[in-house]
Amino acid sequence: MITVKEKIRLIEACFGKSKLSNDNKNAIVFCPVCKSQGKDKFKLAIGIEKGMYHCWVCETKGKNIGRLALKYSIQKKAATELYSYFKTDKDDEQLRIEKKKIVTLPEDFRLVATSRGNRSKAARSYLTSRGFTEKDIKRYRIGISDSYHFKNRVIFPSFDCEQKLNFFTARSILKDVKRRYYNCSNKRKEIIFNEIDINFKEELVLVEGVFDLLHCPENSTCILGSWLDKNYKLFQQIVINHTSVVLCFDEDARHKTQKIAKSLHEYCIDVKISQHKGKDFGDMSKKEVDYWIKTAKPFNNDDRISYLIQNIKSGSIF
Repeated sequence: MITVKEKIRLIEACFGKSKLSNDNKNAIVFCPVCKSQGKDKFKLAIGIEKGMYHCWVCETKGKNIGRLALKYSIQKKAATELYSYFKTDKDDEQLRIEKKKIVTLPEDFRLVATSRGNRSKAARSYLTSRGFTEKDIKRYRIGISDSYHFKNRVIFPSFDCEQKLNFFTARSILKDVKRRYYNCSNKRKEIIFNEIDINFKEELVLVEGVFDLLHCPENSTCILGSWLDKNYKLFQQIVINHTSVVLCFDEDARHKTQKIAKSLHEYCIDVKISQHKGKDFGDMSKKEVDYWIKTAKPFNNDDRISYLIQNIKSGSIF
């Protein structure tokens, strides 16, 4: 049976120097999740007996500290030992599920910005017709592939804060195609699109799709749809970092926008809503996008009640 001293050795090998709690039941270390968000917080408590852990800042928690070590520690041997000691059958099953979620681009993926040939030329021509410049093509790391599912498509990859691929969406460059978008299998609620480019300490602009991002400020991301709630990783990070947001969703999603704004507002998040009409952000010029972001209206509950009353169709606003 592993000793307390050996457990602490493995914990420190994975997370750095630790400190015992007053009752000697917990080892306190720097939280790797907080660190990935640009914070150094000595607030991750690890139960020495059972391996349960909880960060009192970012609320990261679980039943096997080895799983967190496998994800964040560069000391893989120590992390594997730590995981093996505390693992259960449920842990092994969860790891298998997580491995299935690993996202990979097609083997022949190549950047449009640095590629030559007919396929690259066709992709560049399509992107230019949608308003993309060479700088934009590089900025969004847009690529192409000759693989079956990706022929005649432009691929938008997404990377998390650790520079790991977490999602991609591929848009057809041909007209009259039934399936315009082909997405990877990862669930949208579990990722933040191009989290690598986001600064949660500054105002964040949210749009629906990748093409809506084109003329937005650098600190912008898309939600890959028209809905966002507390079960989404993006929502959670906005709340954790108390990030101010500007909602710039399509006009036909106005009702959902009001609901999203209300949910964020309940967590004391400063929310503004773009008042644009007639065009989606993806069809606007940079000047128009800048105007609607600058004139976005701060949200409050009175606005939501007013909106509901104006759109009432029955005897209830709920």
